[in-house]
Amino acid sequence: MPSLQVFQRRTIFAGDDLQPTVIINVFFRSFQFLVLALPILLHLIYETGYFIKAARKRFDPYGEHGNNESFVVSYLFGGDVYAQECNQKAHYFPLLLYMHLCMTTCHTCLSLAAEFIIYNIASIGTPTQPHLRLSLGKILEKKWIWLSIVGNFTVFMFGAGSLCYKSSYFDCRDIIISQYEDNEDPDDEIIHADDNWFSNVLVGKTIWWIAFSLLLSSQIVECFVASVALISLFQKEKSSVFINQNYHDIDAPRNISFDHTILDNDYSVQGPRYNMHHHQLAEEMWDNRCRNFCKCAAFSTCYLFGGRELVDGVVGDYGQISRALADYFEDGGVLDLVPSDLAIGFLMLQRVQRQRVLEARCAIEEELRQGHGINSLLRSSSYSSLGPDSHNFSLDQSERKISSALEDNLGVFDQKAKSEGPQRHVIERGEAPRYYEREGSLHVVDNMLVSVLQPVPFSTNTPLHYGPAPNNPTYDHIDSSIGDTSALMLRMISDNSIRDCDHWYEPTTRKVFHRDDEFDRNLIAEGARFARHSLAIYSWLLYFYMHPITGIPRLMSDRVKEIFKGRNMSTNLQGLDSDDDRKIIFSNYADDNVIGDNWLHIHKNALLAHSGLDESDLVYANFENKYNQMPYCIVIDHKWQSVVVSIRGTLSLEDCVVDVLVDPEPLDELGYEYGFDSDEQYCHSGVVACVKYIMRDLKRHNIFETLLSGVGAQYAHYKLRFTGHSLGAGCATLLGFIFRRLYPDLRVIAISPPGGFLSLKMAKECSSFVTSFVLDSDLVPRLSVTSMEQMRNEVLDLIGRIKVPKMQVAKTVIVRGVRKGIKDTEDVDEISKENDSFLFTSEALPTRTEFHIQLQRFQEIQNRRKEARGLYRDVKLFPPGRIVHLVKTGENSSCIHSVAKCVTCCTSNVGSEYTPVWADNADFNEILVSPTMGFDHFPNRVCLELEKVANHFGINTSIGSTLYDKQEGDRIKNFHQQIL
Repeated sequence: MPSLQVFQRRTIFAGDDLQPTVIINVFFRSFQFLVLALPILLHLIYETGYFIKAARKRFDPYGEHGNNESFVVSYLFGGDVYAQECNQKAHYFPLLLYMHLCMTTCHTCLSLAAEFIIYNIASIGTPTQPHLRLSLGKILEKKWIWLSIVGNFTVFMFGAGSLCYKSSYFDCRDIIISQYEDNEDPDDEIIHADDNWFSNVLVGKTIWWIAFSLLLSSQIVECFVASVALISLFQKEKSSVFINQNYHDIDAPRNISFDHTILDNDYSVQGPRYNMHHHQLAEEMWDNRCRNFCKCAAFSTCYLFGGRELVDGVVGDYGQISRALADYFEDGGVLDLVPSDLAIGFLMLQRVQRQRVLEARCAIEEELRQGHGINSLLRSSSYSSLGPDSHNFSLDQSERKISSALEDNLGVFDQKAKSEGPQRHVIERGEAPRYYEREGSLHVVDNMLVSVLQPVPFSTNTPLHYGPAPNNPTYDHIDSSIGDTSALMLRMISDNSIRDCDHWYEPTTRKVFHRDDEFDRNLIAEGARFARHSLAIYSWLLYFYMHPITGIPRLMSDRVKEIFKGRNMSTNLQGLDSDDDRKIIFSNYADDNVIGDNWLHIHKNALLAHSGLDESDLVYANFENKYNQMPYCIVIDHKWQSVVVSIRGTLSLEDCVVDVLVDPEPLDELGYEYGFDSDEQYCHSGVVACVKYIMRDLKRHNIFETLLSGVGAQYAHYKLRFTGHSLGAGCATLLGFIFRRLYPDLRVIAISPPGGFLSLKMAKECSSFVTSFVLDSDLVPRLSVTSMEQMRNEVLDLIGRIKVPKMQVAKTVIVRGVRKGIKDTEDVDEISKENDSFLFTSEALPTRTEFHIQLQRFQEIQNRRKEARGLYRDVKLFPPGRIVHLVKTGENSSCIHSVAKCVTCCTSNVGSEYTPVWADNADFNEILVSPTMGFDHFPNRVCLELEKVANHFGINTSIGSTLYDKQEGDRIKNFHQQIL
């Protein structure tokens, strides 16, 4: 930062971003010269000698007319070396070709010298010291005009001009060689020169033409791209922003005061360098950007991910979206940042977050080793400010104490254990825990906010009861009669009214799932089972993503089988009771009630392939995806004796628009209509709109009455379960509130639910029937207006604290990652030392830089916008229900694992081990910057990891329902009918 100005116009790069482009340019120039120009030069030298020898044998066999130098001059400028039959302009071909190669060599040398200068200047100073790189703009202007455009075009013209005389030259060459062959010894080496390996392979007829074509193409393409880029740059307005070489010594802008009424009036407040625009203009700008982005995305993907409604203008109101984006990004034009600044800010935030957790964990371990015990630890009044002000996130060794607040909400860490091998140890109240040693190291595994202080015990001989049964534990169960294993969790608190700091951690305990606890086992089995259902509704796109080679052929073959099977489509639903009749009923019911599929039935076949269910188990599916209209399906799961409603999450552009409808919507009317308590409760407005559509569709088809509650209902003895992933998880939860009055025993399994979803009261009240599953550092359950603003402010602050060049930070992190096998460091001293070498401390932080003046103004604008937006900004929303957090507690250190992480830029979770831990709704209040933060949200990854955890618990995760499951369902059905 700030953005580099070329020809007085802003670019998207900063002066310290140019090192990678310099390296790329150096490689490109080296390739041009060594791989392309050098073969041409070798061939031309060989061709010159070959031609002159042949001509000299013909015209001067006895060497009477001069030496080789005279023949070379004649060869290049015309003369006796050419036969009279030759075109007198034939010599222009070698002449222009030699000039082209000489100019290419000079152009390469000048380009390399310019790149060397640019690299050295770009490496000077920190991101907030652009005055040290002011000369870069002028150098780039000269390089752009004289080397990239004029230089390349001139060199190209000499090469292209030589081609105009190519035929004349080679006609003359053939004449000379043919005449020489007719009159001389056939064993002469000149006659057989074309048979020479050096001529044919290294500089032969084929390879030199290929090299010459590529060289000319690369030169004219570079000239064209540079010209187009220059034209597009000149279409921008000239920037009024200027950089004073002594700006770091100015004080005047720091005393500027702003009128807090400017948000309510048309205004233009003139600062010394910037104009601050009305917030309505910012909303209009984001409205236009959203429309253009959606149109471009729809066209570029050929509507594969929807977007037709957005292009056709059906979705005409982007008001909420533009307001949300303006709320988050509006800076009045005062912030001058480029993408690389944000990238390095996120990289540093990841390292700072890691440092926070390691330092807090070290403090916990030290307290425990001193024998203070968990009780005294949790109820201690001492605290550590992880960032005593907004410019310092590190802790000194002497400050590593544990913060605590809200003492009445903290439970007592009570470890009850059975004698079950060397891994178990009974910890009495107040006793310092003994640490379990594994492979010579302390077994303290953590992932960002979690530190598991005791190993999770596993046994292998406990059978699992599948599905709900009369003797199953209730879902209000919280403590197990089997020995608990607890995790000590570090929850970040952002409340300076409790502590004199912006961010600090409070320790609290969370129960770790135990495979010998029947409740825990059933809950993991339920999550694994219905995560598969939530994955299935994503249909063919996710199926193809998971099976890129065999996916489409499998689905097509299923359709071919259907065609040849020739099923009868006219069976009546009424009056059929037997097993075979019921199979016919639901097979045809499904065929007649699959909406939005194509002739190939690719959506339906993918759904069945994902879930492993029979077509007779598919009751209804609606794959139409429009604005506020989520695809969903209803299936019969005989294995779990459930009628399952699966709702798809975000996949299309329309869904993305719904996701950004973050304005909290009151639920008073919805609660009054369907009979649940929603007074002064709020919900994500996009979810509310989708649920209203699903409710209208369910009422129109009366499916629940036919299956569950109507007269003669086929599956009255089955339970109703809602499940969904992401946005679908939010819809499933709200549908659970709506239908709970009619079906009190319904369950909701929410996979990766959105974080900014429900008011805290409702999020906790639904814990009796809603269970959410979150995988590790998943971004979406942590997304909320508050967490996004917190992350933005931390990133901006870290950008201002960097005291070394950005590329030095990037190189250090990359080299360390490769050297250590792409693993996060566990050494708190190492990461603290590295962070201290990258960041200014609060005492040493320069506060008189241009960026900090910009940041101060940005904060002023954001504060005024919050005041103008009203109380809705204070409404906090949370993920729903009781939450199971799959915490990464292990990682295999194999060569394949390291290669997979390297190839996928650390986004792969191959070899990762996860432990299920109970979490609180407020635990996900910080966005964890991680390479897997986005991929941990993918439905296939969550499903597969839940199934792996279930397998570790000894649970059978086979998909589909067997004949025995269906027979068992019929037996229970008959039993219920006899009771009635």
